[in-house]
Amino acid sequence: MKFTRDNTFCISLLTAVDRQERMKQRFLHFNMEVTGWLAATPDNLLDSFHSTMRPSEKACAQSHINIWRHMVHANLEYALILEDDACFDKTWQLTMAQFEEQIHDTEWDVIMLNASESIRPLHTWLPAKEQYLTAGYVLSQRGAQQLLAQFQGNFFSSDWMLTRLQQQGHSYCYFPWPIIQEGTDSSIREDCSPDRNKVLRLLKEINYDLDNYI
Repeated sequence: MKFTRDNTFCISLLTAVDRQERMKQRFLHFNMEVTGWLAATPDNLLDSFHSTMRPSEKACAQSHINIWRHMVHANLEYALILEDDACFDKTWQLTMAQFEEQIHDTEWDVIMLNASESIRPLHTWLPAKEQYLTAGYVLSQRGAQQLLAQFQGNFFSSDWMLTRLQQQGHSYCYFPWPIIQEGTDSSIREDCSPDRNKVLRLLKEINYDLDNYI
């Protein structure tokens, strides 16, 4: 699996200059070429969303949906989709290489690099079930097409839609996670402190230090 400027996208608001600079340094560290993707706002929504969603949730989902559509139109085989608070495990690229060695599912839909739940055994790729969070994931062309078709006209939050995709049985996750979110706030979504606290607790349970992340 090869990630280039053509299939690697980082979502960020135009005003999030500090976050963009930190992401730039991370990309340089891993020798990554990434295309910046302008985040949607509540003022420039294109799609219809479930009535219970907050404006900021709709904008976050719209940002991801826009990339999914781009994938389909550009016929990308897969894409690495990032939010601007993604912190990478120092060995995440080796972990991705392990996916290709371990998983022989030619019809995989999504690889959850950032997720909400721990899984066992450790350090191995396993089927993803009800894994939330979208700071980093790899989506296939097939996965993008399925998401757009299933929710067209009534979209939900991006991470919830990915949990529905996981029900197809072709999605995968790894623990400790290859990507975690940077901190308690985000320029893309609402307050992330509950998610952050859970991440810290689950990593502590396996004695996996935050120093492993950049």
